[in-house]
Amino acid sequence: MSFRFNPSEGRTFRLMSVSVQQETPMKHAYDMDDASKLVPLLESIFQEVADRRVAIRDMEKTLVSMKRQGATADEIAPVTAKLAIHRRELRHTRGEFERLGCVVDEHNPNRVVIPGAGGKLDGGFSWEPGESNVRSLTTEETVF
Repeated sequence: MSFRFNPSEGRTFRLMSVSVQQETPMKHAYDMDDASKLVPLLESIFQEVADRRVAIRDMEKTLVSMKRQGATADEIAPVTAKLAIHRRELRHTRGEFERLGCVVDEHNPNRVVIPGAGGKLDGGFSWEPGESNVRSLTTEETVF
């Protein structure tokens, strides 16, 4: 059976209206004091990333083991669903950094670059997990 829309048939379609609440934009320019205030939030985000990576690795190993043991699709499905959720949430953490105006260094994924007072990465700051403070970036460090 195929469904086709023919405008001459005079059917009316009503689209549902969905209210989307916009998030208040975050500050994307920081001085040393403001950048330092981000540290607890950055630690929290990085801890979530670390926890999800461990969970993903464990679930991937579980799936391989289940498949080797001949598990049924019904037995594998819940693990696959949880794995998909963890992967999706891991991708969403990138959005959390972007909302703050920060960037994860692609060459050092354990370093977050925080924009400086002008809103640019040049003249900005960096932070790595385990550090209690941010530090000013040098010109060489801002080249990605």
